[in-house]
Amino acid sequence: MPAARARQPRLSIEVRREQVLDAALELIVEDGYAATTMEAIARRVDIAKPVVYNAYPDRGALLTALLERQESRAMQMLAEAMPPRSTDADPTEAMLAWAHRLATAVREDPATWRLMLLPADGTPPVVREHVNEGRAFVLAQARALLGEIFGDRELDLDLAANGVVATAEQLGRLLIADPEAYTPERIMAFVRPALRLLTA
Repeated sequence: MPAARARQPRLSIEVRREQVLDAALELIVEDGYAATTMEAIARRVDIAKPVVYNAYPDRGALLTALLERQESRAMQMLAEAMPPRSTDADPTEAMLAWAHRLATAVREDPATWRLMLLPADGTPPVVREHVNEGRAFVLAQARALLGEIFGDRELDLDLAANGVVATAEQLGRLLIADPEAYTPERIMAFVRPALRLLTA
């Protein structure tokens, strides 16, 4: 006769939801979306499957809640990455500070950024929608900084911002995929002279 499941302590629904979301994120990072089922999440948290359904009525609601949580964290990091500005601040230095803070944020919380930058196989449409929203926010930040850096000089700011963000996303992927080889320090050692060259 199989051993009975040990009784889990009764936790608030808010705590259970966080546990379930944490487990879902781990499974997505490790095995992709296809492996992230309600049953797999229940096993990861070591709770009965009905407890998972009590936290979220279905997989779609669970994934949406996870993405909203991770997106909120990412948006906060992005907002914090934009340094305080004064009217006489050097916009190039602001761009460098922004890049450094983003690189550090990716290094400190790779799981959140993996959802945005390295989508797993079978990524649901809702994930792509959230990623596009985050990209639009970053594009707006990059465009504003580039506008200050280049001032009245003739430059297609939309194309420039897209180029900067595409490069930043690729550097972020490297930070996640091989953190030992690609450190924030190495990234910044590349970004500083590259930006200086562009703004010379």
